Amino acid sequence: MNLKELMKGELNENEILLLKRSFDQIGTIAQLEIPKELESKEKLIAEKILKTYKNISTVVKKEDITLGEYRIRPVKILAGKDTTITIHKENGIFMNLDLNKVFFTPRLSGERLRVLALIKKNDFVADLFCGVGPYSILIVKFSKAKKVLANDLNPDAYKYLLDNVKKNKVIDKIECFNKDARDFHKLNADKVIMNIPKFSESFLKMAFDNCRIGGRVFYYCFAKEDELKDRVKEIKQAGNCRILKKTKCGDIGPSTYRWCIDFKKL
Repeated sequence: MNLKELMKGELNENEILLLKRSFDQIGTIAQLEIPKELESKEKLIAEKILKTYKNISTVVKKEDITLGEYRIRPVKILAGKDTTITIHKENGIFMNLDLNKVFFTPRLSGERLRVLALIKKNDFVADLFCGVGPYSILIVKFSKAKKVLANDLNPDAYKYLLDNVKKNKVIDKIECFNKDARDFHKLNADKVIMNIPKFSESFLKMAFDNCRIGGRVFYYCFAKEDELKDRVKEIKQAGNCRILKKTKCGDIGPSTYRWCIDFKKL
């Protein structure tokens, strides 16, 4: 049952049209996007979700702003337990996180599996904007990578990363850092994960610097369909490379999408 179907009888037809079809579930927290026109009904929607889904204990809504260099989009609690901390299970790993202190989206679950499938035996993987570790821990646990470097500038994300590394029993197989990604030079990594779409262009040179010749970069960015060629042009201007794949990783707004552009450094 989607959210529109759930709220039939509770909202009128015009309100149902404004409502998103789905919500994100992160652990035991349901995360909604509420249009301004429905703010007067947000408590009603939240309580309905809480009563319907027994595995949800808190309902929150995303605020309209994304804060600072840590890419945090704060949430407001609408119903249920007064907490934004949860444990999220995804692809066989567990991640402890606080939605008001770190960036995390469950919408990249399938994309993370795609990247995992491309990791080869003895690869050195550098995940330079790793957040609480969904890519890094998955790769350490389920691939034959030789080395994984996980880094995030956000001290709260780093704290949860260390906790999640212990929780998933991969503490001896990963190197964790709380640094500015610009502090890394000449890592010579086989795979470089660049999941910082809002600021991606400013880190392109750094991606080339830390990838070995013949290595692969997973470069995330935001773009409309007709803007994607501009993102590709930016990559090619930053260094010698071959574009391998362009993957649409979900929408973030009207006609705007998160993309992963895979490229090989030449």
